[in-house]
Amino acid sequence: MQFADHPRKRPTINITSLIDVLFLLLTFFLVTTSFIEQSALKVELPSMQNSETVQQERRFILDMGSNGEMSYDGVGVDRNSLVERLTGSVEEINAGGGLVLRADETIPHGEVMTVLDLIKGAGVRRFVIATVQPGE
Repeated sequence: MQFADHPRKRPTINITSLIDVLFLLLTFFLVTTSFIEQSALKVELPSMQNSETVQQERRFILDMGSNGEMSYDGVGVDRNSLVERLTGSVEEINAGGGLVLRADETIPHGEVMTVLDLIKGAGVRRFVIATVQPGE
């Protein structure tokens, strides 16, 4: 007795629906994820009971750490290079959301005022000093 030899078919998996599910999950996680802006320096902001909330726009951020380090938009700077960078982008800062000064609460007031003087001397007219609400 002779059996007919039929070639075996390889099983196939249709992954089109799996790719659709993958893209749906990716879209879900992108939409539900909150993106938090992190500073280059660890800065403990002082708290204020009667502070104002400013609207979110493109803002330039100047961080002053407790040990005297400064970073402008995430790049470490000293006072001389800060003035150069502010002077170079003063029109964009004033036309945009302004400059946010995030000074650590342990920095002496005189140092903060010196940096504010540098900011004004560079021509920046729109700036705010960042604080936090008590309990945050």
